[in-house]
Amino acid sequence: MWRLLRRLGVRSDQLDDATQDVFWVAARRLSDIEPGRERSFLYGVVLRVAASELRRQKAAMPWPILSRFPCWSISARRPKSRLLERQAREILDDVLNRLPIDLRTAFVLHELEGLEVRQIAEIEEIPVGTASSRLRRAREEFSAIARRVRSRAGCTRR
Repeated sequence: MWRLLRRLGVRSDQLDDATQDVFWVAARRLSDIEPGRERSFLYGVVLRVAASELRRQKAAMPWPILSRFPCWSISARRPKSRLLERQAREILDDVLNRLPIDLRTAFVLHELEGLEVRQIAEIEEIPVGTASSRLRRAREEFSAIARRVRSRAGCTRR
């Protein structure tokens, strides 16, 4: 839940509190959770907590200075050091934070959390076609933003 909240744009200084809020809501609504749908319920709560937290974040997140990041390879599976891994995560978060929330949600739930489009539609309470369209648009937007970020950082494709 913590990782999902972070990917949805909750600031690092608010992550622990937001995660606690998710489980606080789940504990209060335990009787409302249908057996076998616990994961979907928690994802739905995470989305609402993240949206609420994002509304509270009045000041925009400062973007990291991209020049301080070394070039990273999209195809690289394992960074050589913890520093490179942390910097790659920061860049990923930076790119994700530039996506509109509806696209970011679909992208994170599918690409990073491994949910199917049908599950995303159910959690978001939208038609499957809308979820599919958001995911397609999110992938396109993510790719475009990532190319711009890589270009500004002076990275070339390997």
